[in-house]
Amino acid sequence: MRGSNNLIFPNSRSQVEWYADQLRRRCEKDGVPNEFWPHHGSLSKDLREQAEHALKAGDQAASAICTTTLELGIDIGSTKTVVQIGAPPSVASLRQRLGRSGRRPGEKATLRVYCKESPLTDGSSLSDQLRQGLVQTIAMVRLLARGWFEPPKAQGIHASTLVQQCLSIIAQCGGASAADLWKVLIAEGVFPKVEKSDFVKLLKSLGEHELIVQDSSGLLFPGTVGERLINHYEFYSAFTSDEEFRLVCDGKALGSVPVSRPLTKDQRIIFGGRRWRVRDVDLQAKVIIVSAARGGAPPHFDGLGAMVHDTVREEMRAVLADTAACPFIDRDAQALLDEARKTFVSLGLGERYLIESSGKCYLISWLGDYANDALRLLLNHVRLSCNNAGLAIEIDTNIDQANAALNAVGGLDPGDLDSTLADVENMLREKWDWALPESLLMKSFASISLNIETAIVFAHKQAGADQK
Repeated sequence: MRGSNNLIFPNSRSQVEWYADQLRRRCEKDGVPNEFWPHHGSLSKDLREQAEHALKAGDQAASAICTTTLELGIDIGSTKTVVQIGAPPSVASLRQRLGRSGRRPGEKATLRVYCKESPLTDGSSLSDQLRQGLVQTIAMVRLLARGWFEPPKAQGIHASTLVQQCLSIIAQCGGASAADLWKVLIAEGVFPKVEKSDFVKLLKSLGEHELIVQDSSGLLFPGTVGERLINHYEFYSAFTSDEEFRLVCDGKALGSVPVSRPLTKDQRIIFGGRRWRVRDVDLQAKVIIVSAARGGAPPHFDGLGAMVHDTVREEMRAVLADTAACPFIDRDAQALLDEARKTFVSLGLGERYLIESSGKCYLISWLGDYANDALRLLLNHVRLSCNNAGLAIEIDTNIDQANAALNAVGGLDPGDLDSTLADVENMLREKWDWALPESLLMKSFASISLNIETAIVFAHKQAGADQK
């Protein structure tokens, strides 16, 4: 990569720092000027601007090892190559990153992807046997070449944003009635999925939190807390990014990880190449208390990261079912893909969703993570112990009991959120979630973070197929 301007995207801040350090050391060892600069949101503005200036100056080659901070919006001049390390977070993200390359007239956009795969052992997980990272990357590149990328998830209730809009209208108009807010925001607005009973509960909750008050005429005004927050500059930012939680075991910090998935006690997660069991979650301190968990070698991915779309998983299945060589991967990657395809065929994954392998039971739904996360919670609800393990849901029982649990899930009511979400520890995800009534918080969380209906339909179909 030396001698030209490039953007290098690992999938975490810690990896950005590791690669930047290793590349800088290599430059020092070889006695050449450093051309590699880290760039992520935790760095100071001065350090980020150093990397941006090095890229834009044009007087010498520079490469930034970066997170999503350099995907868009910052002028960094011309970039020759975009490098992705590991599977991209999404096709949309990959598309945006590739758009940073080839901006000079006559210059093609260039993408290089490096997939990290480990040798298989007798204890390798099913996700590793199917080469999840490599296959997901191939699927995403194929979808990108066809012009597909993830559509916005527009079906959510987004109650936190509704709070922001209520407070904004009240502040802008110098007061507003409940009827005015209902008409503008819900009846004729962009929150049509909010029911009137939930809206009434929401206004009551905002009053209890002193965000609003009502005078004798019925008009709503900013409350003591509401007025202070409205007048703060951070009020104008309606959204938050996934917050990082610190993982702590026996009082010792293991590191931090952005959490975008539902967390429950006793859930097993993967971090630092090991399995951990969640013992407690402190939302205020943003700490996950864990203990070491058994279960053999973990898959080589972290279990709390970006959400994979249904279409990507469907394409992954198509990649594995295909027999043709992939035209854009090298010889070593093709050998790994062939290996994964043999596993796919030998396990009958073209026809089966529930299998036993290496002494464990696995459910491979080929659904995206919103549905898979919902499926895990629903199976836990019917008292089946299971955990997401990358591509598969790893189940602590045999196939007969797993089928019985799927049959039970297939008969559940998707609207029974009190039961389904009873054990979720991190529902407070959005800016104003702390001010929502419990029932609306559950509805909003489920609509944004899960696909419960798809999970129940899948379980019902599998239970029906098993009975034929």
